[in-house]
Amino acid sequence: MSGSSERFQAVFLEVFESLPRQGPGNRECAARALDLCSELPPAPAILDLGCGAGGQTLLLAELLPSSSIVAIDTHAPGIERLRATVAQRGLTSRIAALVGDMARPDPPAASFDLVWSEGALYSIGLRPALQVCHDMLRPGGYLAFTDAVWRTDRPTPEVRAMFEQDYPGMGQVTDDVAAIRDAGFALVGHFTLPDAAWWDDFYAPMEARIAQLRHQYAGDAETLAALDQLADEPAMHRRHGGEYAYEFFVARRPGPPEPR
Repeated sequence: MSGSSERFQAVFLEVFESLPRQGPGNRECAARALDLCSELPPAPAILDLGCGAGGQTLLLAELLPSSSIVAIDTHAPGIERLRATVAQRGLTSRIAALVGDMARPDPPAASFDLVWSEGALYSIGLRPALQVCHDMLRPGGYLAFTDAVWRTDRPTPEVRAMFEQDYPGMGQVTDDVAAIRDAGFALVGHFTLPDAAWWDDFYAPMEARIAQLRHQYAGDAETLAALDQLADEPAMHRRHGGEYAYEFFVARRPGPPEPR
């Protein structure tokens, strides 16, 4: 079955839309990245680019209780889910969830103190995305993002094939650092996400959801084949997770912070 088939895409969404997160990450990593943003203003304006269903958006609201957040994603059902959660938690005055294009965000340039993006910038190309982030930040503002990176020069063929489908331009940490600096940022710091950040809120719930859907669609060969394809990802991480990683980068747009 092709990963681009209509049925595969429907099954993909049925799995991923129910997950706490749509990619690796956790509260501890978010807090560690925020610690590197040591000169944020008391009530920062934040842009969450490629927010998915907003797992990290809600963490940011919790970790920075005086912040205001604009969360943007192209996938309308994820935004609707985030809006419902925001309303349920009484956060509508602080979080605006919008359907939009990461490459062309609607908010005006230089509007934010912090641009945040977990596992999403690659979707429009890292270097173009970094320029978008630079433009959206006020002078002195911070960019915090995660990106998949190679940890070896010679990945196993099946691992390389998996990433070639989704992220053919994936590089190593040094490549991302060079791209950050070329985009006009000063690198503040970076760290590798621990294995718990892959499993606790992402792969473990994914495998549980796949198991549930296997039972629900027993006898549906096409759907079961799609679920098999999706199950390959966490299985691959068990076998070869040492060959790649997610890295959290924190950078800053140079210049004195503007008066608020």
